[in-house]
Amino acid sequence: MVEFFTDDYRYQRAAQPYLTAIARGVRDHPPTVAFLLEGTDYEQSFRDAVPLWQKQWAARGSSKCPFWSNYWFNPCPSCNCRIDNSVSMEIDALFFLENGDGKILAVHIEMKREGEGLSIGQAEAYRPRAACYRDQRRVRKGILHHDHFIAVLFCGVNTDIPLVSAFFDRVITHDAAHTAIPAYPST
Repeated sequence: MVEFFTDDYRYQRAAQPYLTAIARGVRDHPPTVAFLLEGTDYEQSFRDAVPLWQKQWAARGSSKCPFWSNYWFNPCPSCNCRIDNSVSMEIDALFFLENGDGKILAVHIEMKREGEGLSIGQAEAYRPRAACYRDQRRVRKGILHHDHFIAVLFCGVNTDIPLVSAFFDRVITHDAAHTAIPAYPST
């Protein structure tokens, strides 16, 4: 299991620098966490939360990708965590934060490069899938027990932000992320 992407890991190669910057920011730069939470229901209660980095790493087990990336599970056959005709059940990055009250928040990250669109049902499925993970409707290796979740989309300025905002707790453009997260690439 690795902490960050290696040169021989080819999946989502174009997204790796963006995802790595987010991960390093979550691990090393508390203002990154505050930025991710900005404008959400958890902005205040998780302002000083700490990432459960080592705990998540241990729970994920063996994988070729970094322990915080590429969470993929088959959809549940008996719940609403997949929208009809949608194709993807992957989370690009997932981080767990614990606040001073011992509550845990899962931060689900979807990364879309400039000009890359969401697939059919992808935006609509994000929050129901996050709720399914929170409620532990089935066992999923590497998913820590958590009390709350947010879904965050990173995207380009050409994304229909008013449309996707209905399905994500936070929508962050690459330009805004570049300003707020250390080492986040410019577009």
